[in-house]
Amino acid sequence: MNVIIRADGNREIAMGHMMRCLSVAEALRDAGAQVRFVTAGDETRDLIASRGFSHSILYTSFRDMEDELPALRRIVDDWQAGRILVDSYFVTQRYMRELGAWAETAYVDDLGEPVWPVDMLINYNIYGAELPYAAWYRKAGIPLPKRMLLGCGYAPLRREFVGQAACAPRDFVRDVLITTGGGDAANAAEALCGGILQEARQGMHAGIRYHVVCGPFSQQKERLRALARAHPMFCIHENVTNMSELMRSCDIAVSAAGSTMYELCSMRIPAVCFYFAENQKKMAACFGRTTEIQNAGNITEARERVLDRLLDRLRELEQDGALRERIRKQMGALTDGRGAGRIAEALTGQRTGYEDKRGKL
Repeated sequence: MNVIIRADGNREIAMGHMMRCLSVAEALRDAGAQVRFVTAGDETRDLIASRGFSHSILYTSFRDMEDELPALRRIVDDWQAGRILVDSYFVTQRYMRELGAWAETAYVDDLGEPVWPVDMLINYNIYGAELPYAAWYRKAGIPLPKRMLLGCGYAPLRREFVGQAACAPRDFVRDVLITTGGGDAANAAEALCGGILQEARQGMHAGIRYHVVCGPFSQQKERLRALARAHPMFCIHENVTNMSELMRSCDIAVSAAGSTMYELCSMRIPAVCFYFAENQKKMAACFGRTTEIQNAGNITEARERVLDRLLDRLRELEQDGALRERIRKQMGALTDGRGAGRIAEALTGQRTGYEDKRGKL
């Protein structure tokens, strides 16, 4: 089976869409499918090539997807694609209907409404199964997708997270992970480190090292590097190739609401989260409502308040072992890291070979 994945990653929308699609692509390859990525621009050319996938670049605007339809149709025909997986917030009714006339379609959804005419709907978010899709599709006059893959069991994490878990928890916190997204447009990492440094000068956070992940589109790389050179309590990580190993070395985390939260759940790393984009709001709110993972809020709307909340909760997590243990158990119940394999099996009808310590899917 030939599968086309239509997704983008760039400085404006960061890398979340592309990274989760790469996870699904690898599981599809395990199931025997041939996968080709199609992107609007060339920003992810090297990343896709490094994973061994073929790639077509449209050289169009990722915001105007209807404009790409003629070029995409030629790729679909040449590739003889039987499935098209789309992961973009810029699709339209016309766009999805046209794709549905060429091949079976699947759509990765985060937002809920509006709904689109597709054969398969995927919403792996913590709130996915709570959303009233049946009512939304009925209101829109669109048939309900034939298959609905909803909830954290379908979180498309990378293979490195399958069946993994953190090291046995320590009675104290020594290492803290800070991850703020591929672009960090809100400059959250530098601001949070500044707050930690100020508190450290007052005697807090003694003996703790902070591991800051600097994403590929971060515009604060030089300042973060300078911070780490001046203050050894900070360590900057760029071009991370094995995130599970970095997570495993840490006791707690501060994270933007996104796919990283599900990776942290699979590793059982207690966390506090925040968000900076509307599509992250539901996730952060649901974590805050259903677990003790605190939602610190929208850093672009209430910057100082959110930073204060992050710092307050960070101190709590550093000091309260019982709180950390409760959150570990709550996170472990959410996902086992095998969602990409489940999605690939649903798309192809074939086994993926994904395994964990308990055996095959």
